[in-house]
Amino acid sequence: MALRSVARAMSQTRAAAAPRRTLSSIVEADGRGSLATKYYHYTSMALIPLTPAAFLLSPSPMCMPVDLALGIVIPIHAHIGMNYVMTDYVKKFIGKGAVGPARYIMLGATGVTMAGLLKLNLTGPGVTESVKSMWRKPQA
Repeated sequence: MALRSVARAMSQTRAAAAPRRTLSSIVEADGRGSLATKYYHYTSMALIPLTPAAFLLSPSPMCMPVDLALGIVIPIHAHIGMNYVMTDYVKKFIGKGAVGPARYIMLGATGVTMAGLLKLNLTGPGVTESVKSMWRKPQA
């Protein structure tokens, strides 16, 4: 009986700690653990076929799912990569105490970037057409 209640208490403690672990792994996505490195590599591998596919499919409606995927994959890849940079350089130039706030600022920037790309994909021309428009001649 006592063993069962201890096991139940341990499972409740693990369940309560899971959201904190998840949030800290997102904020501290700097490669100390293998999970961040795996996601960084997965996003790299996802960008390899998505980028050419987006340019080949554009300006057709078939490009929208690719644009939506790019709007998620690019910010996640950038978030993890910038956390690598922050881990190395924020300590050197600002101090160890600034690493945590810098990571939360980066998390906010990643969220705003994802929201902006989602809005661009859903209400505007999409990521691919926006990038392609930089190489088009302006219409008179």
